[in-house]
Amino acid sequence: MKDSELQIDRSCHVLYSKPCKKEILAKIALHYPEAEWETVWEKVQRQYAVFLSDWRTDLGGKKNFHNGVGGTYDCIAIMCYYDVCRDVVTFREIEEMEEKLILPTFRKLKFVDCNKPFWRKLMYKAFVRAKSGCDKWHDYEMTVAPYEKN
Repeated sequence: MKDSELQIDRSCHVLYSKPCKKEILAKIALHYPEAEWETVWEKVQRQYAVFLSDWRTDLGGKKNFHNGVGGTYDCIAIMCYYDVCRDVVTFREIEEMEEKLILPTFRKLKFVDCNKPFWRKLMYKAFVRAKSGCDKWHDYEMTVAPYEKN
């Protein structure tokens, strides 16, 4: 099964990134004999399509920021890998995958100083906006502490 054969709604969703695919394939190669690699990879892809088939439709596909390296779709792909390979995967391996894919994006935010009032207020507004999305979809709970100037 090739990536292009995944049955997902392309108006709402996109595929995981190439670096994510590379990470998952490397982990499959680490845990399974070569003769099983393609079969395991196909199971991961099928699980990806299943996860997206009944999941949120507000991510916006290509027009949304969720589809970059380390974005929402990479996280979903990692969850699928874990779901399919949970008997051989360690929690630490999942953390390593996340560190390689997700943390580099956050490291680019070096200019943000949470102690400065401007950034503190901006982050507060961003979290309040994110919370409204959580409240709308009811897919997880989020609370935001009241904003305090000091």
